Amino acid sequence: MKRSIVAIGLAVSLLAYPMTAFAEGEPLEVTASEEPSTGSPVEMSDDTQAEPAEETKAEKKPFISLGKDLTDEQLDYVLGEMGITRDDLANYRVYYVTNQEEHEKLDSYIDPSVIGSISLSSVMVKENNPGYGIKVSTRNIDYCTVSMYKNALLTAGVKDADVLVVGPFPISGTAALIGAWHAYEEMTGEELVDEAKDTALNEMIVTASIVDSFDDSQTEKVQELVDYVKASVIAEGIENPEDVKEIIEKAEGLFGIDLNEDQTDSLSNVMGNVAKLDIDPSVLLEQAGDMYDKYGETILAGAKDAINGIITDEVKATIWDSIKNILRSFFKSITDYFKNL
Repeated sequence: MKRSIVAIGLAVSLLAYPMTAFAEGEPLEVTASEEPSTGSPVEMSDDTQAEPAEETKAEKKPFISLGKDLTDEQLDYVLGEMGITRDDLANYRVYYVTNQEEHEKLDSYIDPSVIGSISLSSVMVKENNPGYGIKVSTRNIDYCTVSMYKNALLTAGVKDADVLVVGPFPISGTAALIGAWHAYEEMTGEELVDEAKDTALNEMIVTASIVDSFDDSQTEKVQELVDYVKASVIAEGIENPEDVKEIIEKAEGLFGIDLNEDQTDSLSNVMGNVAKLDIDPSVLLEQAGDMYDKYGETILAGAKDAINGIITDEVKATIWDSIKNILRSFFKSITDYFKNL
């Protein structure tokens, strides 16, 4: 059965981090006085905020962004899916997302009536060490796929983090990206570029809309088509929508998927904007894990052209011969090579 766009209105977002990363326990009641003001991080004492100088990123407090309108029962359920209790929130940095914030971020992409009047967005983000990549898991999300989240996070510039998306019941999870961005910026102190965030959100909405128009049996193939197009435009630096359409046409043949004219136009426009962000192909592979392995030759070809003439023929020959089936190792070798120049 197809997912309905109405799912977006049920819970225009939810994000959080893998259950395995957190302790388990029974949810405990929190009084109203314990709840932080709307849209503001939880206040903590100085001793709870202090972090040892030698602490690694993997040891820092994770960040949780919760929907302001979650009921007590829904909150307990969401926290339980995260593997924590209300008492455990003292060990996290907490932020509450309001419905107003969701409308401010999403109204230009989704009909405001679909977004609704309550916020259920919940995000737990755990920063990890350099080179870890982005790991995404979901609970009770029936519209946005893991690949959609990962692609959008990569586009926005998020790196090295665990992300778990949780709904109190089956919901779309579309606006979960908002909480993830806020969490990442708070944890790292790095402000994501507005243009990148805007493009990432547009990418997620367009992809979700295309996937939702096909039968569930075709979901994986449609997502692969989108992944292939994205890998190609980034590797080759293709920004012109008409040129992107040629890649889309090729992808349709490869994956046996036929997009209609509107879908082709929407996808070509958003991928053209993705290419304009000048995402480093090596970073894309490193952070995406195995998501783009099957499109490695496409990325490799673009990267090879990009560095052609920069390194010596001898070095190129050694590299090209050794990285046919280990693309991520290839990009690490390239990165290390330039670092040592």
